[in-house]
Amino acid sequence: MRRYRLKLITVPWELEVPTLALASLAAVTPAPFDIAIVDLLREQLFFDEPTDLVGISASTPTISAAYALADLYRARGVKVVMGGHHVTAMPEEALQHADAVVCGEGEVSWMRLCEDFLVEPSRVQGIYRDDAPDLSTLPPPRTDLMRMERYGAFYFPIIASRGCPERCGFCFAKRMTRGYRTYPIAHVLEQIRRRPKWVRALYFVDDNLPADPDWSRELFTALAREGVPFGMQARYEFSRDPDALQLARKAGCALISSGYESVNQSSLDRQGKSALASDYRAVIAQIFQAGIMPSGNWMFGFDQDTPDTFARTLEFLDSTDLLHNSFTTEIPFPGTAAFQKYRAEGRLLTERYEEYVGKDHVVVRPRQMTPEQLRDGVRWLAREYYSPRRAAKRAVKAFHNPKLHSFGPALLKAPALFGLGAFQVWQWHYRMVPGLQRVYQQLLQVHRHRYVFDRLRPTNFRALPSPAPWSLPSGGGTFHGVQGFKPSRGKPLSPRPGPMQAPASLAAKARTVTAH
Repeated sequence: MRRYRLKLITVPWELEVPTLALASLAAVTPAPFDIAIVDLLREQLFFDEPTDLVGISASTPTISAAYALADLYRARGVKVVMGGHHVTAMPEEALQHADAVVCGEGEVSWMRLCEDFLVEPSRVQGIYRDDAPDLSTLPPPRTDLMRMERYGAFYFPIIASRGCPERCGFCFAKRMTRGYRTYPIAHVLEQIRRRPKWVRALYFVDDNLPADPDWSRELFTALAREGVPFGMQARYEFSRDPDALQLARKAGCALISSGYESVNQSSLDRQGKSALASDYRAVIAQIFQAGIMPSGNWMFGFDQDTPDTFARTLEFLDSTDLLHNSFTTEIPFPGTAAFQKYRAEGRLLTERYEEYVGKDHVVVRPRQMTPEQLRDGVRWLAREYYSPRRAAKRAVKAFHNPKLHSFGPALLKAPALFGLGAFQVWQWHYRMVPGLQRVYQQLLQVHRHRYVFDRLRPTNFRALPSPAPWSLPSGGGTFHGVQGFKPSRGKPLSPRPGPMQAPASLAAKARTVTAH
């Protein structure tokens, strides 16, 4: 039987935590294919070597570069397939550069496409859009095909669920996935047990890992027996329950990242985010007191935001125990309700995809401030929050929390925390200071050239042993689907959950965040 060469290429726009999209496709690729997964920021792409089929994934900021790469491969007569968030939203646009487009969750479409290719390559054309897969039937992602050592020992990706039950107007998750669904626990444990020996910590790439409390309790109980620390993303409602936090901590949870988005209640309401800004301070303190590092994501430029939003956000952050935050302008990605709204109102400042990177890039004209005020406000907030003085203060606070996870000898806890703070200061200054932004962009372009030894063997295809056979243990194939967030107490979540009482230790310093 003839063997075919398949390259799955991702075009990141920053040195992101690895995703498992291409590794998941590789896991269901038929046997006649030899597969290479290439991250263009972490290894050389050997363009000239023989290749029969190419799959390219890119987000909106790098989609133009992905289109250019696709054009080059097609000019050589190679079949090109594209997938991901952007092309799912804009399939007709992508078909100008690719033979075929895979929309949404790709496994079912990808298997059908590969079968078409094996019968006759010319059959691979047009839009492939199939039902989402039953997660209990999927094999583990082929992370062995990724250069995982180049992402670091603390970010080994694991996936346990797909989708998010929320309907935030700026998010694309609803277009990519069919509801919120979970993998069988046995599937998750198998991914963990197949990790390389050098891995020190895991990162769940799920949009909202514990959205189903019954399933997450079962998962955390199983993870506690594995003894591996991990980080995860979770909506803030999860952290309202101290019992759930303690169970997550015992399971090894070291970090919880949540999209708080705004201290303006009206902004949250208008974006369809069922959250109470007045609860945020108590929730964050509860995470920290449970021995877990809290991390927050904040977005600016909503119609209800005013120039004083940045100062009020900094005041809020200074009064909390958040150890890390990310700041960005609103990014109305193509395909979202926000993009359609702003385009209809004539408020999009640009449709150049390279500008849709967030941070201090303004692509929408705000209602209550100028674009310059929005840009400068985000820059000011990031630089103030990540000033050396504030970073040192947060490191001292974390050092005095005896419950926080230690990833090495206790003697190294202080230098590790201060080193993390210093790294965050540098990271956010190069993101927000114009001069450093240019330096970083130049460094990013040459990052892959760090791996000079790749050129000693000029091929992206590596001789790897076949992965161990995979089958779910008896009784482990239960398929889970959840249409909406279920609170831990088993009661339906109202659009406005009841207010949460702040921990007593915070009563003295708590300040009310005024909702505008």
